[in-house]
Amino acid sequence: MRLPSTNARYIPAAWIVSAILAVIVWSSFHWHSATNVVPTHYQLKSGQMDEWKAFGGSWEISDDAIHSNSYERGAKLLAGSSHWVNYTLSSDIRFDGVAADMGVIVRSNDESEGVDAYNGYFVGLRSLDGTLVIGRANYGWVEARPVLIPGGVHPSVWYRLRVTAFGCNIAASAQNLTTLQITWIAFEERSCVKSGRIGLRSLNANGMWRNISVTGAGWNDYLELQQHAASVEQPVILNGPPWWTPWHVGVLFLGILTLALLTQLIYFRFQRWKVDTITQERERLAHDIHDTMAQSFAGIGYQIQGIRSKVVRAGHPDSRQIADELSMAYQLIHRCHEEASRTIAMLGSSQSPIEQHLMKALAQTAGKIAGDQIPTTTEIYGTATPLNLRLADALLNIGREAIANAVSHANPTKLKITLNYTENSVELEVDDNGQGFSYTPEAAGYGILGMQKRARDVAAILVIISSPELGTRVQVKANLRHDKFAMRILANLKKRL
Repeated sequence: MRLPSTNARYIPAAWIVSAILAVIVWSSFHWHSATNVVPTHYQLKSGQMDEWKAFGGSWEISDDAIHSNSYERGAKLLAGSSHWVNYTLSSDIRFDGVAADMGVIVRSNDESEGVDAYNGYFVGLRSLDGTLVIGRANYGWVEARPVLIPGGVHPSVWYRLRVTAFGCNIAASAQNLTTLQITWIAFEERSCVKSGRIGLRSLNANGMWRNISVTGAGWNDYLELQQHAASVEQPVILNGPPWWTPWHVGVLFLGILTLALLTQLIYFRFQRWKVDTITQERERLAHDIHDTMAQSFAGIGYQIQGIRSKVVRAGHPDSRQIADELSMAYQLIHRCHEEASRTIAMLGSSQSPIEQHLMKALAQTAGKIAGDQIPTTTEIYGTATPLNLRLADALLNIGREAIANAVSHANPTKLKITLNYTENSVELEVDDNGQGFSYTPEAAGYGILGMQKRARDVAAILVIISSPELGTRVQVKANLRHDKFAMRILANLKKRL
């Protein structure tokens, strides 16, 4: 008896394994193909709302129609399979509002809530401009050129919308079921979405869809609609903002760097201008000191020269007269010393004269010159305003000269210093009840001429009122310049250019 060979024993097992694998492959192919196949005729019927999935909005079905009861932007209701490829979707639609659009979605994928939050195509009616619209949504929106619908798009009117998608070609028609007028549009995209679900979408209006049906489509079904369209649109899909390229980023970086360097340059330039302004102001003060002290020293020189001439001429001059002239020379020296000390203290102080209280400085000056023998009263009207350096210096020196003249020549028993601040001006008055004098501008001495010069330098008005035995009043009034920072910068630029 012959035993069966080894190969013969394993042949039935191999056949069994092959058969099983064949069944698995055929089942998988058949299942995949089945999911790609669009139903021969699919139509919405009452009670089939569970086949639809909502992404926003409020939806309900009644009387074989779907109702959208929401003014939400971009509410969507989807059905079908993401594997559906070529098909024709048909539906009657009706608006219940104005300034909105509504229609159908084909080949939808990756859906979420939002206006264009899906990857697919929308075909619909836009009531705002009365057009038939077709475009691509991919979490962004690009559309073909809209086509005008004869008679426009109106609420409460039924329109029949038919859309055929075959390959990368989409065509659609919209018919007014009242006037029976039809409009066509065609759309072609090279990198298209090849398959996807069907859906309904509304924006800013309530609406209704009825007679919703989907059937498989071929090339002739597409041509049936496309041949009536004026042209086939081929929009360009932008994948993202084109600005963020390495070149543009480099340009942006260079721009920011240039702006930073320019800002730094302007800052340093402003600092330099500030230093120059301070230096110029100090130079002006130095010239004022020179002029004032030069006058004082000239007066001292003339006084000493007169004493010498009398001594040489007379041989034996009157000692009383010599003593009086020496006393006058001493007063001139003392005044020159006080002025020099005060100016040096002002320039060496870390606190700017603009921030100092002018009345306090004037009162201190009166106390040093008049001492305790002549009572001094001070009054301030209005709100004290910080003054700029030139104005504060001019008022201080004019007030000091007026006080010194009163103490030296008028023999007063009291002094009164008044500062009156208004919104646009400041006024200084120095009054004494001394013997006064007959004032004429032509007979003004060095002190009055110095006050007039300082007043002119700050565009102030100086008035001196005096008569014998009725005392003297010195008034000086100046405008306050509240220049804005930008105006000061422009003034400096104009001056330097």
